[in-house]
Amino acid sequence: MRKNKQKLVLITLLGVVLLSGCRMPLIGVEDPPAFQEMYVQIQRTLAYSGTEDDNPAILNTPYQPTDRPLNEEEDDKSNQIFIQDGLPESLRNLIDKTDYSISDSMTDVDIQILINPEESSPNAILASEWLYVLAAPFYTITDNISFENLRTLWQGEQNSIQGFSKILVTEPTHAALNAILGKADQNNIEIVNNEEMISKSLGKEQVLFITPFEELDKVMKVIRIDGKSPIDSDFEKKEYPLSAAIWIASDTPDSNIHLPASNFDPGQRTVLIMTGVTALTRATAHRMEINGNEFPGKDVRDWLISADLTHISNEVPFASNCPPPDPNQPDLIFCSSPDRIELLEYIGADIIELTGNHLLDYGLASINLTLEMYEERDWHYYAGGWNLNEAQTPSLITHNNNKLAFIGCNPVGPPNVWATNTSPGATPCGDFRWMIEEIEDLKAEGYLPIVTMQYAEDYTDYPSGKMVSDFEMLANAGAIVVNGSQAHTPKMMAFKGESFIHYGLGNLFFDQMEVYYGEVYMPNTREEFIDRFVFYDGELISIELLTAMLEDYARPRPMTESERTSFLSRIFSTAINFGR
Repeated sequence: MRKNKQKLVLITLLGVVLLSGCRMPLIGVEDPPAFQEMYVQIQRTLAYSGTEDDNPAILNTPYQPTDRPLNEEEDDKSNQIFIQDGLPESLRNLIDKTDYSISDSMTDVDIQILINPEESSPNAILASEWLYVLAAPFYTITDNISFENLRTLWQGEQNSIQGFSKILVTEPTHAALNAILGKADQNNIEIVNNEEMISKSLGKEQVLFITPFEELDKVMKVIRIDGKSPIDSDFEKKEYPLSAAIWIASDTPDSNIHLPASNFDPGQRTVLIMTGVTALTRATAHRMEINGNEFPGKDVRDWLISADLTHISNEVPFASNCPPPDPNQPDLIFCSSPDRIELLEYIGADIIELTGNHLLDYGLASINLTLEMYEERDWHYYAGGWNLNEAQTPSLITHNNNKLAFIGCNPVGPPNVWATNTSPGATPCGDFRWMIEEIEDLKAEGYLPIVTMQYAEDYTDYPSGKMVSDFEMLANAGAIVVNGSQAHTPKMMAFKGESFIHYGLGNLFFDQMEVYYGEVYMPNTREEFIDRFVFYDGELISIELLTAMLEDYARPRPMTESERTSFLSRIFSTAINFGR
């Protein structure tokens, strides 16, 4: 308002001066000052107080003519920008719209943001590489699709590949993928929002998803493209075909547009492997005695050492007086010779779970030796320890800014295996109240609680009602993962809110090639799950179910394709139909 008043005074004074210039000058009066000088004098009247020496800049400011009216508002959006359809929302939101006018045309603009342009301008720079992930509902068996097959389904050259006939994408992703995969055939493409993708991820429908890496959700199963995926520890961006190159073309040296180099940073990723029962005793130890201590791990070692963190639930103590292994041992009093720890070193163990109910089979001397051996190797251990206080204390690990907390307990005993205030052992669960409070505190501190339990054993694919109740209680408290470490046969899995629950992984290293309960044969003890969790930027974003088959009473190997298909079909069917 004050500015408008000044302009009104300025115009009035100029009018008076100009009108007076039309009159005949008086004799002896000098010519009137030039227009520019009058402008300066009037400005001094309106804006200046004080002496000329105090502020000479006002006196010497020349008049700058303008083509627009004096009351016209300044246009803050003088630069025109064209943004190609398909730019991810997370990138689009980084562009300050107050500095630019968005143009629908890519011609006659100051700046262009383009995706995989066929020709790049000499003034263009590669600003960002944006990764997309191929995925499917969690209970999907397919692990890999070739890029060529994906492209032909996208373009409609094929109506179906490996049982998939539909690709679900969001609108921005659809536009971006047209620059990567070619023009889409709309019969094979369905446009949805991200929430719809997530809701379909726990269903039975055979569909594919393509989503930006930052929108990947743990309920989606990642499908590798030609064997490559951003969830892999050895992933190389330059070898991955499902990525968009985003270019900025501008004649303006400083366009004030700064995009992140990528939506994927391996420095934010943590890969965790979790396993089932390890018991280096009886026939397993006998095979190690014959073939060497590394023998059981040779076929799955690559899986285990490729992770950033590898979890082992070792149920059996090391004992200096452990007798030579007997594959036909009649009792269930177990121990391992101290040199058997070479296997755990060989497969890259980092975290040892101590919930096992055999920890005190050889007395205090053996558990003391076992804890000392873990500490000598700087391995993390949890759910057991030198006393009850240590046994209940979570093991905290921060890796690549992902804060993980491992905590566990044994609810079934036997009571003599439980730690007390003055003696070592496994962590008793009690009524779970202490654990629930600990999980809530860890969650509040920014940790992702990972809970494991040595629960009651059985040989079924599904959990008992009590097991479901206890595991869901811990999930509701804030555990991101709840695993059953007791199972000698693999069990189904489930999602509860933000938590992943796996009721049992089966054995890892244990000799149960064939098991009888009385005269009843208990099948499936050779089958094994190895769970691979991928954390990124403080969140669990992917769960991969690796599968193995036990051989020679000691040595798990990756399942064949037919074995894996049969195994997962059974477990997934149990999971999908459980409780219906």
